[in-house]
Amino acid sequence: MPRSVSSSSYPHESSRHASHAAKPHHPHPQPCKPRQLRLDWQALLRFFQNLSERLPQRHHGKVKILKGSVYTRRRIVVGCLGVLLLVELFQLFWPSGKFFPLATLDGHAVGGQSSQQAAETLNAATLKRTVKLTDKTTGTTVSLTAKQAGITVDYTDRAKAAAKHSVVKRIVPFSWLFVHSTTSDSLPDALGTSDKQAHEDMRNASVQGTKGELKIVSAAPGYTFTSADIRSAAGSSFSSSATGDLAAATIEMGIVSPTVSDDTAEQLLDTLNKALSKDVTFTYEDGTWTVPAKKIINTVSTTVNAQDNTKLDVTISESKLMRQLKSKGIALKVAKKAADAGVVPATIAVKGNAYQVIDASATAASLSGMLASGQNAPVAVSTKDFSNVELYEGLPASGTIEEKLQQLFGDADYEVAVYDLKTGKSKIQIDADTAMASASTYKLFIAYSMIHAAETGQVTWDSALNGMTLSSCMATMIINSDNSCPEAWLARYGFSTVTQQAHDIGAANTNFVPYDMTTTANDLATVLKGFYSNSIASPDSTDQLFSLMETQVYREGIPAGIGSDGVVQDKVGFMDGLLHDAAIVRSDKGDYAMVIMTDGSSWNKIAQASLLIYESL
Repeated sequence: MPRSVSSSSYPHESSRHASHAAKPHHPHPQPCKPRQLRLDWQALLRFFQNLSERLPQRHHGKVKILKGSVYTRRRIVVGCLGVLLLVELFQLFWPSGKFFPLATLDGHAVGGQSSQQAAETLNAATLKRTVKLTDKTTGTTVSLTAKQAGITVDYTDRAKAAAKHSVVKRIVPFSWLFVHSTTSDSLPDALGTSDKQAHEDMRNASVQGTKGELKIVSAAPGYTFTSADIRSAAGSSFSSSATGDLAAATIEMGIVSPTVSDDTAEQLLDTLNKALSKDVTFTYEDGTWTVPAKKIINTVSTTVNAQDNTKLDVTISESKLMRQLKSKGIALKVAKKAADAGVVPATIAVKGNAYQVIDASATAASLSGMLASGQNAPVAVSTKDFSNVELYEGLPASGTIEEKLQQLFGDADYEVAVYDLKTGKSKIQIDADTAMASASTYKLFIAYSMIHAAETGQVTWDSALNGMTLSSCMATMIINSDNSCPEAWLARYGFSTVTQQAHDIGAANTNFVPYDMTTTANDLATVLKGFYSNSIASPDSTDQLFSLMETQVYREGIPAGIGSDGVVQDKVGFMDGLLHDAAIVRSDKGDYAMVIMTDGSSWNKIAQASLLIYESL
């Protein structure tokens, strides 16, 4: 029997009819509105959660990994907004004046650096960049560093401007990924040119012996040009990238070509190697002494031939040679002091107050001739007489050392400073802080300036100066008291620079100005003490200098007074009535810095003064 169904079983039907009955009749039907579809996000989230619970699961250890994505659109949006907020906070609060991460400036990575740090880094790097120059007249190409070419570099303003972050840069999301300011023309220029001319002396090829090996120093042209010409000639080729040449330009360079070629040096090198294929024998009367070839190599250098400037002469360092021919630490060994076994005696015979000693110059010339021949042969030791009779005539015999020196020098002006180099204690001080014209003793400060430049990488010992290498220039300045080399150095680096360097090492009363260079006995002792202790120069540099001082040719002062009692390494100065001697004395009594400066005296008086001082120690 069919079940009766009441109208109440379908309330929607009755509701629909009721609504129709309640609505008034319209002659024209109303347009239908589209249904508003609303997405229930919470329901959708529950759906995906239920779905993920039904997905197969894998277990790896204690970690449960779900297959499929559990991220919803809302989570993705919230995550993105969170990242965006963090980036905005990062950009807004990033320190002013500091480069954003990943930033570059002119091709150099400067991310995270302050503008000052970036400027220092770029200044140093740019000064080392290569500038390739070609001479218009000769076509000679020279590659220089920016510093050598006179290019000035100052990234201070450019780095500050590049590291400045505008409000727009800070607000725009992720702008730090794209803000590099690499080569912007709107930034201040960091490159300029010096007002001074760039200059380098021509360097001839040569052969030098060092560390038991003969090597060639290649020839290099000299040049003189105006640095500003590079900027105008290079134009747009002035590179702002971090690699390659900084600039390339063709300008007038005033090229001076070397007279001695590398080929000439190569030929001489072959000749020397043949002569030094085995050890060298020295002879005197019936005695023979053998010196290892490597020791002789260290004494060898070359100079340009005086008659033919395309050729080289072999030269021998007399001081280095004498160190091989006599026991180290003793200058003129008299017969009463036995020579060490295996070396040539420095003193061959004794005649009262006259001594016969090795003639270093003649013996070195004999060795040089043998080497230039390319044939290994015995070298004869030459001797000469050395007389010290005058040294003892009229020598004061009574009183303190100060009183004896007063008697000795009489009306002459004089200063004396003596220090024990082992203890640093002062032994004698007589007007030692009174400034006096330095004469050529100022060359000790020039030597320090040269050594400092070489040790700090500003130059090398093979760098050209006054037509020769820096090493050769310092040698002739010390040994022969040559003036042209120190004058060339002062012209290049300036009187004020060398004065400041002297002050920096404690020589506070030393001042260099053109035609008026002054120092004191204590200041000269200061530079000697600095060399001796290696506090102002390395052992290699001081050994090089002391070798030159040991064989400087003007030896009528302190070396004559000390005689056979020690080794004297000194630098003299003489000008008009001025006679000065600044020495390191190495003796059985100890090592001393001894400085004697005089005006209106004589070399013999200085020799006698050094004898009196030595006897008082």
